[in-house]
Amino acid sequence: MAIPDMIADPKTFTADGRFALEAAQAAIRRECGWHVTPSAQLEGAVNSRGGRIIQLPCMHITHVEHITDRDGRPLDYNLDTESGLLEITGTPPQGINAIRYQLTAGYDHAPDVLSVLVNIAKRAQTAQNGYITSQSVNGSSVSYNTATLFAQEQARLRPYTIIGRTT
Repeated sequence: MAIPDMIADPKTFTADGRFALEAAQAAIRRECGWHVTPSAQLEGAVNSRGGRIIQLPCMHITHVEHITDRDGRPLDYNLDTESGLLEITGTPPQGINAIRYQLTAGYDHAPDVLSVLVNIAKRAQTAQNGYITSQSVNGSSVSYNTATLFAQEQARLRPYTIIGRTT
């Protein structure tokens, strides 16, 4: 299943604007460790070393179709739908792709996330090559970056970042 874009119709922006939005969207998703918005049906598998607590690669889960072991047997579990933490209450499966899931997760309304996206995209368009990240005078060296998050933007995204992720 494809995950929809954060901006539903990027055709309303110029080609340069579209690129900047896509780069900003990718930066946000990398920072948070998942797609964040909009709400989407997700299907996949996670590895397990046999522990009882597993972090699913999503948050704000609104519907669970199923959570099974790799052979399709339903698992007994508790789920924190906001954090995406899954607690296996029976015998936890172990191995690569040991736990399979099909669920709906993500935020349909996340204006703070979209405002960070727009800020990054605008910043990327401010200079032809992005914004200057470092500059040397005598060596005539300039470094540009087009889609990096500032510390205050990272802080605004923290509530949407998967637990335990460090960037």
